[in-house]
Amino acid sequence: MVEHEAETRERLAQCARIFGRLNLLGVGGHVSLRIPDSDLILITPGGALDKTRLTAADMVTMDAEGARVRGSYPTPRETAIHVALHARRPELGSIAHLHAHWSTVFSVSERPLRVVLNYASALGVTIPRYEDHHLVETPEQGEALADVIGDGAAALMQGHGVTTCGLTLDEMFDVSVNMEDNARVLWEALSIGDVRYVSPEVLEEHTSTRRKEGTTARALRYYANLEATDGAQRHFELER
Repeated sequence: MVEHEAETRERLAQCARIFGRLNLLGVGGHVSLRIPDSDLILITPGGALDKTRLTAADMVTMDAEGARVRGSYPTPRETAIHVALHARRPELGSIAHLHAHWSTVFSVSERPLRVVLNYASALGVTIPRYEDHHLVETPEQGEALADVIGDGAAALMQGHGVTTCGLTLDEMFDVSVNMEDNARVLWEALSIGDVRYVSPEVLEEHTSTRRKEGTTARALRYYANLEATDGAQRHFELER
C-alpha cells in the first residue's frame, strides 16, 4: 500500500456504512475518496454487498483511469462517474453516487429542487439535473454528467439518484445528507402551499462561513459517534 492508504480505507469504509444505515447507499450507489499525496483513488466495491458491513479491506484501489490496482472486488459499473469528475476537478477529495429517495423524487419531477434550508447552502440556488436515464458507464457519459455538475456540489440524475462531491470526505457527506434533508422538507412544504426559498446572497454567505469554520465536518463525526462501540465520543467544538 502507498502512504495514507490504510487510513483512507478506514475512513471510506466508515462513510459507506453510515450511508448504508441512512438508506442512501444500498443495492446501488458508490463512494470514492482520493488517497492523499497519491494519484490513486479508493472506491467502494461493486456487487450486492451489504453496505452497512463494509470494511477497510473491502475497499478497491484504482488508478486515475478507473483500472483496479488492489482489492478483492470489482469496481462499480458506474466508475465512469468518479473517473470523469476526479479528472475534471482535481481539487475534489470525494465523490458519491447515491440512491437517495427524496432527492430522486425531484429528479423525475418538472419542479426544480431549490434550497430551503440554510445549512444546505452549498447546493446553490437550484440543483441541476442530468437528464440521461441510462447508467453512466462510458467516458462520454461521465463527461456529460461532469458538464452538468460544473463547479457545483451536486446533480440530480433523472430517475436514478444523485451525484455529490466535496473538497473532503466530510464535505461530500455534509452535502449529501443536507441535500436529502432539503428535498424532503421542500416536498413537505410544497404540500402545504407557497414556499420560501433561501436567497442567493444568504446561500453564498452560509457556504463561505460553514467552510471557513469547518462546520461541514460535524455531520460525519456525529454519525461516526453513533457507530462507536467503545462508548467514546469525538467532540466537535463548534456546537450550534
